[in-house]
Amino acid sequence: MAYKTILNFYTGELQLVNGGSSGVVGVPPTDINAIARWADTTGTTIKNSPGTDVQDGGAIQASGFIGNRSITTVVHIPSGYYMEAAELEIDPLTGTIEIEPDGELIIL
Repeated sequence: MAYKTILNFYTGELQLVNGGSSGVVGVPPTDINAIARWADTTGTTIKNSPGTDVQDGGAIQASGFIGNRSITTVVHIPSGYYMEAAELEIDPLTGTIEIEPDGELIIL
């Protein structure tokens, strides 16, 4: 049985997984640089997002953006980054926005 090593981005650990038929598979056709989305609730199949691309420099290209105005957890804005929002509602019990020096919050 073939195994492969993958990096778990959530824990930062290397994991040994079965390289056989298990794992995430894509549903063709796909576009180069398109953002992958879950195709179903199994957590094993991804599908294409035509018209939504990630450029090599890190910019995201899309036809639109829909934002959630309600902050119910911690949102962290690192130094040198910014967050744009049309308007915000911060839950008084669970919502927080942390802004580092040189970070910006822009409310439109």
